This record gives sequence, structure tokens and C-alpha cells, in this order.
Amino acid sequence: MMSMSPRNSHDEPFQHFANVLLSSKLSPQSLSVLKSSGRQIRVARGEIAELGAIDRRTAIFVLEGSAKLVGHLGPEREQIVAFGFSGDLLLLSSSPQNSHALYVLQALKECSLLAFAANDLIASSLESQGGSSAIFEQIFLALDRARDTSVLLGRKTAQEKLASFLVSMAERIGFADGSTIYLDLPMSRREIGDCLGLTIETISRQMTVLRNQDIIKTQDRSKIAILDLHRLREFAALVACVP
Repeated sequence: MMSMSPRNSHDEPFQHFANVLLSSKLSPQSLSVLKSSGRQIRVARGEIAELGAIDRRTAIFVLEGSAKLVGHLGPEREQIVAFGFSGDLLLLSSSPQNSHALYVLQALKECSLLAFAANDLIASSLESQGGSSAIFEQIFLALDRARDTSVLLGRKTAQEKLASFLVSMAERIGFADGSTIYLDLPMSRREIGDCLGLTIETISRQMTVLRNQDIIKTQDRSKIAILDLHRLREFAALVACVP
């Protein structure tokens, strides 16, 4: 329920990645191979990650900070499809044969990323015992979230959508203190609405409903205290399914 500890500033970024996802300390030779297949990128708040021509499929590991994955369908037509936090692995496709939208990764807060050609990353993970299974676990997790998002957008009510979003955030970046879970959301309410297919006015109304039910408290636009996670799950129709 608690968020991942931030990376120690003295950690080697690629070794940190190996520790988190590959669950092992790589040999100097394997670490060198991993470094040669990827690169570190720093992105300022609000900026789009410049990935360059790495591959038609790119794997992005979030070292620090947070970002949103946005699909562009044309001028002024976009959809937030996922949020990424420290320790997450995101997959982007740049090939028109694999996707009907242009996807970009935009920083919600200043963030540090590792970008790999997806095929190279999988090849490197095979050299680590248990590494490939950890990578595929992250890929399957992303697939599960994408499927759940389809159900959320197509079948859930506005109340269920927001409750599901907050349950998901509690599980991914929440800080537990006793029975209360604290969130400091890096995204705006408009971005939450864009992700859930709701207007900002609907998000505000549903926040008020949850406050009036003593399920949450809000300090400002970003800080939320979840007072009753069980009831929040009930409002979410018992399923937390958000990107």
C-alpha cells in the first residue's frame, strides 16, 4: 500500500533498474550490456520525453518522478491512457502498423527515465536469473491495466470511475499511517478527468460526494486522505481498475 522508496542519489541508475525489475545485482559485463542498450533521460515538468529513434517499441523505466502517457489522435484530440511513477515500466509503440495513435510521455513532475529498445531489454533480461520473468510480469501488469481501463471507461459510472482511480492511486503511491492512506497526486483534476473520460466539474462533484460520506478528506487540489478504504472500494464496485 505504501509507495516505493525513492532511489538513493548514489545508486547507479542501471543497477537500480536491475535491482528493482531484474531482482539481481548484474555482473560488470551484464551491466555494460544493459547500459549499451539504453540511455538515461531527464524531463522537466510539463515537457515531453525526447526518446529519439530507439526502436518501434520502446520500454521506459521511471527512475524518479512521475509522467503521463498520452495518445494523440489529431489536433486537440488526446487521451491520457496511463500514469507512470517511480519503479514503473511503460511500453510505447512508434510504428503506425502497431498503433492508430501517436503516444508521447509527458512529465507531471520533473522525472528521470531509462529508455530501452524493447527487444534489447528483453535480451538483456535473459542474462539475469529470473530477469525475464520480472520483465514479462511488468508487461502483463500493463496489459491488465489497459484491459481494466477499457471496462472502466465503457461500463462504470462517474462515481465508480473516480473511486476506482483513488483506490488504484492508494495502492501505487499511497502512504499509510494507521488506517488512513495519504495521497499527494502529481496530476491535476483536469488530467484525472481526461484519463477517466469525465469533465473537471464531474470530478469535483464526485469528490464532494466522497467527502460528505466521510470516505476522504481533501486538503487542496492534490492532497487527499483516504479515511475508509473499504467503503471506497465499495464505491468502486469492488474493483480497482485504473491505469
